[in-house]
Amino acid sequence: MNTLTATDPKAAVLPLLERSTWPGAPEALAQAQALPIPTSKTEAWKYTRVAKLFNQPYAAPKGDANVALPARLPVDALRVVFVNGRFRADLSDGLKAQKGIVIDSLQHHLAHGPVKEHYGTLAPTGERLFTAMNTAAPTDGLILLVTKGVKVEKPIHVLHVTTWERQLVQPRDLFMLHEGAEAEMIIEYIALDTPEAFVNSVRECVVGEGARLMIHKLQHEVNGPANISFEGVRVASKGHFSLSTTTLDGALVRNEVSVSLAGPEAHAELNGVYLLNGTTHCDNHTYIGHDVPDCTSDELYKGIVAGKGTSVFNGKVYVKQDAQRTRAYQSNANILLGDDAKVYTKPELEIYADDVKCSHGCTIGRLDEKGLFYLRSRGVSEAEARKLMAHAFITEVVERVQNEEWKAVLTALIDNKLAHL
Repeated sequence: MNTLTATDPKAAVLPLLERSTWPGAPEALAQAQALPIPTSKTEAWKYTRVAKLFNQPYAAPKGDANVALPARLPVDALRVVFVNGRFRADLSDGLKAQKGIVIDSLQHHLAHGPVKEHYGTLAPTGERLFTAMNTAAPTDGLILLVTKGVKVEKPIHVLHVTTWERQLVQPRDLFMLHEGAEAEMIIEYIALDTPEAFVNSVRECVVGEGARLMIHKLQHEVNGPANISFEGVRVASKGHFSLSTTTLDGALVRNEVSVSLAGPEAHAELNGVYLLNGTTHCDNHTYIGHDVPDCTSDELYKGIVAGKGTSVFNGKVYVKQDAQRTRAYQSNANILLGDDAKVYTKPELEIYADDVKCSHGCTIGRLDEKGLFYLRSRGVSEAEARKLMAHAFITEVVERVQNEEWKAVLTALIDNKLAHL
């Protein structure tokens, strides 16, 4: 193990990563000590500055903090609660509501066969400082195991609440769906005035043959922590994985997703909505690997950036040489409101097969002045006209949500945010 000195730029966080008993922790700690902090010269982090996260000392999270939970979402769902990264069974419900399903703290199951088989396989630490930090000392995490042919009857609402300042919270999740299983997750992040906290998450998802996993991710951490996350996903033959990410608030948000389509007829769908104002910075990095023939993927991210907000999008679709009959589509569209808003977008295709249908594209613009004039000429106020046009721009992504209850909740949250851009 390397010796930590006071001049090490990571000295604020590395002491919190020591003495962990999680699998692979010693190796990950050594990597976290050796890897540099990403800078603007690091291509994957070119527009996202993270050095400031290491400028202050952090403390271990207080998972037993008293917290008044928000009202339940108007969705018929089970609720699983994490406070400052720690699982709270006393605030959760429906954990044993159905046979063939395990919903629990991940650290209670580290010795179990499925966990030992899959833990750490989809979250490489070699060149990823933040993933190495998480692997060195996870705070806690969620295990979701759905056995063969079982369909989870209700969505599972996972609520992450950050309540305490200057803490390093490192959630670590493992979702495993066996053959033919189905599950829907709503993962929500809220904060109670914690701008100097740091949440560093890793989630691994194993989607078995013919299984379906749908994740809705909602980030609205008003005056909340920096939130950096990595999600590694492997989809087997005829499996289906979808992730819809909605970012409404946050200081510094980084969402990185890496999907491997590992069996024929596997499908991945990635959707994103981001509505940014103030000084919110949101970075969406995606990778979809078409590793075998006859797989499909569809990716659509749309955002509206106002004030001094900043959006970064980098999406890559990689098609291996033998991955014939690939169908892959990727699009990123942005609207700027104001002269200080910024968008950096870079869609990528890297294709080594010849029998494919792939497309990608990006747009950056402003609200259509002719459309605004049309609405104004019919008695609509300028503020309402802008809201209507912004809503229409975002609707294409929201309409992809199949859960009507959740779609209604999301629409209301988006409309409320649009009213304040």
